[in-house]
Amino acid sequence: MSSFRQGVAVLVLAALSAGEQEEAHEVVVTLKASAPGEGKLGYSSGREMAVESTVPRFLFEIPEFQAKDPLFFRISLGETKGVPFYGALDRTPAGIYHDRLYVDKNRDLDLTNDGDPVPARIRTIWTTEGKVVEFLDLTLDLPYTVEGKEHKEPYACVFFYILEKGKTTPATMLVERDGWREGMLTIDGKVYTVALVDDDSDGQFSTGDSWVMRPTAQKLKDLLSRDATRSMLFPAWSQDQKWTVDVKSVDPAGRSATLRIRTAKETEHDYFLRVARQRQTADERQLNLDPLRPKADTTDRVDWIENKDVKYARDIGNSANVQKRVLLDFTSRTCPWCAKMYQYTFRDREVVQLSKRFVCAKVLFKRDSPDAKKYNVEGTPTYIVLDLNGAEIARHQGFSRPTEFAAWLKSATR
Repeated sequence: MSSFRQGVAVLVLAALSAGEQEEAHEVVVTLKASAPGEGKLGYSSGREMAVESTVPRFLFEIPEFQAKDPLFFRISLGETKGVPFYGALDRTPAGIYHDRLYVDKNRDLDLTNDGDPVPARIRTIWTTEGKVVEFLDLTLDLPYTVEGKEHKEPYACVFFYILEKGKTTPATMLVERDGWREGMLTIDGKVYTVALVDDDSDGQFSTGDSWVMRPTAQKLKDLLSRDATRSMLFPAWSQDQKWTVDVKSVDPAGRSATLRIRTAKETEHDYFLRVARQRQTADERQLNLDPLRPKADTTDRVDWIENKDVKYARDIGNSANVQKRVLLDFTSRTCPWCAKMYQYTFRDREVVQLSKRFVCAKVLFKRDSPDAKKYNVEGTPTYIVLDLNGAEIARHQGFSRPTEFAAWLKSATR
């Protein structure tokens, strides 16, 4: 935590008197950048840049590039005033992977005076059955205008692309910002950390990005978790729920933010519960789903075995290197409640995590099939958990909300 606290500006807000409760108090919080590498936020919102196979005429043509068939890209970051950053991916050998990244950091259309290229790091992403090719720890100096004069701010980031299975050329490159801007605020004697996240990775902070305000005692990973950050259009609450704080304006370079502090009219939970319920569909309200319950990441899903019989799933679960119980989902393509289970319950974060304790198998229900007869299944959806010997230890029929289904899965693992 020491690197996080060093150099962070602290602004103390005087305790608001009872007579001032209805007045909005504006304060300016000074912000500084986090240490590079400290705030990798993942590849949730990488900013895409087009990849081109034609060498731009105005770029310095390094002979090495011409021989190795590079790909070029361009991207605008910060207040570039129409002058983007250019870069090149050097393929060595051609047709396999792009293993070096050249970026025109000073935007002079010359790739020979920007330091050494960034080497690639290649890793497998099992959910896409492809390769993520990363170029780490890259810092660009982004231009901003302050009082009519241009100055530069460091922008620590990661460039990457996903190479789909069977392909040798990526369709796009992406850039993801590494880090955030942070400051400190004191309300009624309690110190809070304010962090702004450039989550669209465009090199500028604005009220369209996200932010978080939490007591400084919280750990960094908790401070910037998916559930903690929120749009700057939404307020944050002091720990005692007496005050709300919202972002009025942000400096594009992230040097400062103007915050408004007001008396809270409702608790944080009640506010977000009310807003979330307003955003629910009629179907979600009819099913009485909890609107605040976290959903799983779009890339994190239940790993179903499909188009196989129960014996196939049991053999996997009972294999020496697996040793897991089997979760059977007797389903039908025409079953509306099965569809609701896939749409809501099996997209719940806790349910997805619990499913990893099982070998999960979808079984297409046919009333006279051997599996339906063996396990006495008469309708869909029906969920059965089998132990390693194939004996049934739990059964659930019909639609179940995420909370109840998660509790049932937990009971089946004891």
